[in-house]
Amino acid sequence: MEAKTTKIEIISRNTIKPSSPTPHNKRKLKLSLIDQTYSPSFAPMIFFYSTHSKGFSNSLEKSLSKTLVRFYTFAGRLKDNVFVDCNDEGGYIFEARINCKLLDFLQKPDPKLVPQFLPSSNPKHINNGLLLAQFTVFSCGGVAIGVSASHKIADGPSLTYLIQTWSSMSARKQDLEPPEIVGPSLFLPPDSPIQRNLPVMQGQVLASKRFVFSPSKLASLKAKVISSGTFSQSQLNNPSVVEIVSALLFKCAVAASQSASGVLRQHMNLRKRMTPPLSKNTIGNIIWSILVPFNESDEWELHDIVAKMRKGLTEFFNEKANRFREDGYSFVCEFLRMEAELAKKGIDVYCFTSARKHPLYQVDFGWGKPTWMTIPILNNNMFVLMDTKCGHGVEVWVTLEEKRMARFEKDEELLAFASVDPSTLSSYCRI
Repeated sequence: MEAKTTKIEIISRNTIKPSSPTPHNKRKLKLSLIDQTYSPSFAPMIFFYSTHSKGFSNSLEKSLSKTLVRFYTFAGRLKDNVFVDCNDEGGYIFEARINCKLLDFLQKPDPKLVPQFLPSSNPKHINNGLLLAQFTVFSCGGVAIGVSASHKIADGPSLTYLIQTWSSMSARKQDLEPPEIVGPSLFLPPDSPIQRNLPVMQGQVLASKRFVFSPSKLASLKAKVISSGTFSQSQLNNPSVVEIVSALLFKCAVAASQSASGVLRQHMNLRKRMTPPLSKNTIGNIIWSILVPFNESDEWELHDIVAKMRKGLTEFFNEKANRFREDGYSFVCEFLRMEAELAKKGIDVYCFTSARKHPLYQVDFGWGKPTWMTIPILNNNMFVLMDTKCGHGVEVWVTLEEKRMARFEKDEELLAFASVDPSTLSSYCRI
């Protein structure tokens, strides 16, 4: 008997507009300096729930409509990489069906199937919408909610807060603080729009896999990193989980490239680093990244990588971060020139972003907490770190060129601490 092919079928697509119109004085929002540097890609999140109430898709649409009153920029349209026309044209909800049970899918999520739980960002389907959602029902009654927002107006923390607000309204829970949409007030835009031109890689075949670090393995990895006399005697005697996991992944990725050099790109949330610090409900692109180059002459032990990462981070906040306020345009152009030069020379840049400590497993639309959630950003040389459900382990989506992935996933040092594509049904705390 021929095996049944698992597939997702789109049933409907609805436009969701704000339940009340955006005031005239908020109809135009300029893109900030940082907003302009981002490509018009979409930041995704997917949440899986074991049960839901029938007919709940209608309730989701109503609560999203109310949410868009507050998050009015997400219902607008981008104009010329300069501003958002907050014209209330709305976002979109796709409704879909999948011909399998949730538990069967979670046994070992197929990396090629996971992105299909996100709505298509094809302009033909969404009329240039900036917020998209997809409500997918499994044959058992379980559901997945995939949400994505244009990176031109939102970073990961912004999307997280929108989803928290939406789910709170859907479940009729305690109301959250309204968002603070800062626009260009923090990072003033230049007189002429910034153009970010990077070469498009053709013909690459990419592979994506999940790697999970259990709490016990993280403890072992941290002990290995700080056991170095050189490291423990420095001021870096308490490396973070993100630092040690990133160092290991970076080292193994460079080894898989069969190269002796590479650049670690580390994304940072600036909210807590601003003076005064910004609240979690501040909406916009308030993240930046630093480039940490490693060459053949550098030391490649894990503690050396962590120390150099920490040094780059410290130097940025002590010496460069204030330039956003003082001379942001020159600072950003300098960074983009460096980025373009690396691409021109063919030097691999490995991008690391983290959603750890975000309350993503608390997102409740009225069906309880997620059974699993994930953030599949599947760009080349991309590493996305997030918490496991227990909150003490780390799950990572890794995307590499296919031949490199074949070497990467067999790296003995990596496999000493990480499990490859484990079932999401097992407790990550006991892997």
